[in-house]
Amino acid sequence: MKRKELFSLGFLISNLCIAQVGINTPNPQATLDITLQEGYSTGDKAGITVPLLTGDQIEAIHPTNIKPGTLVYSVSPSTAASKEVYNIGYWFWKNSSDKWEPLNSSSPTFFYSPSVVVITDVSDPSFGTIDLYNNYKSQFTTPMVSSIGSAGRIYTYNNSQLEYYITWYDTSVFTNVQISEKGVLTYQLSAGADTSKPSYMNVVFVVK
Repeated sequence: MKRKELFSLGFLISNLCIAQVGINTPNPQATLDITLQEGYSTGDKAGITVPLLTGDQIEAIHPTNIKPGTLVYSVSPSTAASKEVYNIGYWFWKNSSDKWEPLNSSSPTFFYSPSVVVITDVSDPSFGTIDLYNNYKSQFTTPMVSSIGSAGRIYTYNNSQLEYYITWYDTSVFTNVQISEKGVLTYQLSAGADTSKPSYMNVVFVVK
């Protein structure tokens, strides 16, 4: 009889360990299901609080074995010279490459590349190749002027998070225009191209 009781107890515990968990509900509909308590009155406190950390504390978390989706709240931006957590708000761990990212549903789906000079002088060492991604990252990370009290930098995506498009260029000036998956633009001059006048390209970055 004792053995049967122990078996039943063990079976019950194992079921509880794998069961869905409900807070204020006897019938959870998810791994963790939290509902308002009975008798809740408008104005009473409610919600879920995640760990509150400074940007410096978040950046100091050892990256080994952090589970993707880990969520924290930054109460202040990082003070590091090269900030990763640059703003107050929710941040989540994406992976070891992308690291911490802001939880922001209003992020743009696309944006235009910052200004870049397209060299048409074939004798210039820079002719034919433009690293669009590094130009974008450099300008956004170290802007020449920022408003008082700002973070001093703009959030940048990794090159693997972006797709690169040229929506327009003068085909009478440029030919064989291509962009690598890492955002490096290569081009050549069209035969008989008039390089006495300035020309440009419209470059768009699309967030994956």
